[in-house]
Amino acid sequence: MRSMEPKGMILSDNNMDCSCSNFDSRFYQRLDYLWSFLDSTSVAFKGREMEERKLVEGEAAKALINACEMNEKKEKWGERMTGVGFVEQEFADDVVDQARALLKKYDSHWEMRVEEKDGSIGLWWEGQPVSFCSLWKID
Repeated sequence: MRSMEPKGMILSDNNMDCSCSNFDSRFYQRLDYLWSFLDSTSVAFKGREMEERKLVEGEAAKALINACEMNEKKEKWGERMTGVGFVEQEFADDVVDQARALLKKYDSHWEMRVEEKDGSIGLWWEGQPVSFCSLWKID
């Protein structure tokens, strides 16, 4: 990324802890994460069974099979970004306000939290962290 000389970068990923060393814990985490996603699609599609819902849920299940190989918690990404010379920035207030308004428009089970210490934005489903988004600039 640095070789492209970006002025800024938005990083977004699933916010999943993959540090468990035993099979039972890893399996439980993946199952819990997938269940949150399936619960959210059920609410979004209002319980209706339709082809679009099956497609979305099927693709998500495929992506989550190897979730821990692909996704890391926000803190790990922060270490990586800082290590290559990026500095985390806060999103502008109007950006946060627009994102909150958009989220409220679609579903009341989702929640957006802005981290006070770094300004990153977390997306939560029924009180559980699901994903994060952070803004980075070159130091």
